[in-house]
Amino acid sequence: MSIRRLERSDWGWYCIHTSRVFMGKQADIEVGSLEVGFQTEARRLPLIGMSYDPKSDVLTLLVGDLSHMIHAPRELYVDEQPLGLIAFQVVDAEGVRQIITLREPLMLPVLREFLS
Repeated sequence: MSIRRLERSDWGWYCIHTSRVFMGKQADIEVGSLEVGFQTEARRLPLIGMSYDPKSDVLTLLVGDLSHMIHAPRELYVDEQPLGLIAFQVVDAEGVRQIITLREPLMLPVLREFLS
């Protein structure tokens, strides 16, 4: 397991890469700060895309029907394993931490008796 900080100049590329490679994975978004504590924003929603716009300084996550926008991100950390990305964390200008965890969608077994 390797956690590393991405340079701001790599954020745009990283978002494009994540959107292409991990589309359809399920994402959990958790937000934490001293003011609000630790709250769940989304649970097991499909990742549709991710983008960073340097002009407006906004990182956007599209998961399910939710558009989660992070204004003024200051740090981006990725947690990678040999099989790929498993989580990343964005820290904004106010120190709020947004932790996004990716996982495989649950694959339920087919019940043949209900299909007959």
